[in-house]
Amino acid sequence: MSIVAIIDKQAAGLQRHLGRFDFRSRWFSVGRSLICFAELTVVLLTPAKALLIPVLTITEGARCDGVRSASAFCVVGDSGAEWARWLLVAVLLVAASGYRPRWTVLPQLWAVYSIAVSISVPDGGESVALIMSLLMLPICLADDRKWHWRSPDKPLRLNGRAIAFAAFWAIRIQLAYLYLDTAISKFGVADWANGTAEYYFLRDSMFGISEPLDGLFLEMSKIPVVVVGMTWGALVVELIIAVCLLGSDRWRKVALVFDVLLHGMIIVTMGLWSFALVMIGCAVVAATPASVAPHTEEPGELHGGKPGLARSPAELGTS
Repeated sequence: MSIVAIIDKQAAGLQRHLGRFDFRSRWFSVGRSLICFAELTVVLLTPAKALLIPVLTITEGARCDGVRSASAFCVVGDSGAEWARWLLVAVLLVAASGYRPRWTVLPQLWAVYSIAVSISVPDGGESVALIMSLLMLPICLADDRKWHWRSPDKPLRLNGRAIAFAAFWAIRIQLAYLYLDTAISKFGVADWANGTAEYYFLRDSMFGISEPLDGLFLEMSKIPVVVVGMTWGALVVELIIAVCLLGSDRWRKVALVFDVLLHGMIIVTMGLWSFALVMIGCAVVAATPASVAPHTEEPGELHGGKPGLARSPAELGTS
């Protein structure tokens, strides 16, 4: 088979997938709302004074150097930090509700950005939420529904469909790389390599296991085969997630199941609710299946035909 024939075959396959693609399902809705809700808990349950507390070389107040000056905390100034926090609560609450995704996605991105670059002790969840909110921007801009929970009543425009399709694969590749890099990098740490990391994590004074499950997990971690299984099992699960995210709809659902199990255990053993919910939300978005467009006439437009008139193979051959 010639290179030209291979390219034509791949192009035809891509065209076929693009013709069926429509992200506007409960999958994407749940994933986006979960990410917004996770970030909402950060600003809703924590006063501004605690979010902007001095840490090491960081002085009290928001960091406003360079591009960080666009943060909500910097726009209102130190005296209005509490007002900025409630503004972010309102923005994230509306975004999480699913109202007008096309118009709320930019405020959502600004709110997540404000949290990620301004608070004194952000965790990995804030950075991931920021990246995912940025990658969801072109997807939501293509969504003209009043609520992202509603079923679509008309097909996506071709340009919006193509951009959203590319954005979804950018999300899957980014998330797969994140899990792959996380798993591989841990092999370079002695405690992860020898299988004892979970033993020490469970006993950490800040993130260790707490009641009522502390007794059970602490006793279990004293058994060598159990603690090694818990430690290396986490690495294996991360590798499985990374691989499955790049597969078909079915394999991405497998990745989601393992993602929920992994981060559910993190919630149970370490807390880190907002981080875990962000990661699960991202996995739900990445697992969004390709669904058939609500109107069968739209694929005809992919071939340059008029809406409602998909061109025949003979017509395609003479193009």
